[in-house]
Amino acid sequence: MSHAAIRSLIPLLIACHSTPASKDDPDDDVGQDTDTDTDTDTDTDTDCNLGEWGEETECTPEFFAASDVPQDQIDLIDQGYQTASSAWGNFGPLEYWIVGNDEAAAEDLDAHYCDVRMEKDPSLTSEFEMYCLDREYSFVDYVRDGGAGLSPQHSDYAEYDFFMITHASKYPFPHETDYTVVAYHEYFHVVQFAHIDSRDHDEQRRLMVEHPWWSEGGAEYMAQLLYSRQPGVDATYLKEQMSWKMQTKSLLEEGERFTEIPYGERAQIGYSLGTWFIAYLIHQTDEESYSIHFFDDLNSLGWEAAFATNFGASSEEMLDNFEDFLQLPIEEQLEIIP
Repeated sequence: MSHAAIRSLIPLLIACHSTPASKDDPDDDVGQDTDTDTDTDTDTDTDCNLGEWGEETECTPEFFAASDVPQDQIDLIDQGYQTASSAWGNFGPLEYWIVGNDEAAAEDLDAHYCDVRMEKDPSLTSEFEMYCLDREYSFVDYVRDGGAGLSPQHSDYAEYDFFMITHASKYPFPHETDYTVVAYHEYFHVVQFAHIDSRDHDEQRRLMVEHPWWSEGGAEYMAQLLYSRQPGVDATYLKEQMSWKMQTKSLLEEGERFTEIPYGERAQIGYSLGTWFIAYLIHQTDEESYSIHFFDDLNSLGWEAAFATNFGASSEEMLDNFEDFLQLPIEEQLEIIP
């Protein structure tokens, strides 16, 4: 197997919330498969790891945590998964890897991660294990940088396909509201990727859309919308969040479109205005056209045709209309937010 092929086995990373962006002030063994009071056995010897990509499953995720991560933090992420999968469908196989604040514990978890990969996929070689331990973004990086991310593994170079969500312990912190919202956000990325059949990474990126406005905007709006519907959440929560996100419009440069902004230092503009675009799109159509029907059509029609079929206009036409919407006063914009 070539070095390029081995590197392709290190999953594509969608890193989210890696900087402190929240507006809210609110002894496990390393790698232990944690009991989280789920209803379905997550033993790796069951058929839970053998399902077809993109099909819903009755199986629940496996949870792996660094030794400094408390059980209540694991339980919080599990509750986020249960709420999100109940709302959007249960896809897998899914693994959660939860990192604390200790770099040595994260290094141990990195080693355990590579052991799990070798155990679950007999097609992998010792050469892969070497690259796994030295992969580009490790759990130690999550200790340093914080955040969360999805790494979907669906390629021609491995026999075992899976989703991997990593949660750090800062940016956001577990005591913040955003920690639950991020759990929903990352799970919606699972939903997005579960509807992409291609094993080619370039095609996966095309169908997810290269810049963050579409995939991140969708995951963020659906996460915020779901959180706003939970018992006890203030009725003004969603509008307050969306008001804050609209403020990033002032950061656009003259003549710049938010769809042009890549991942990087200014990505938050794409995240925030992309969140508003998904809200606008759902307001123009309905929630199921976005969260279900578009993704169901994605493989067979391609991104643009699936967009036009489900939203009644080309993406360019809808974006042009949205640019006009961005010029409205915030009071009028908030009228589309439930």
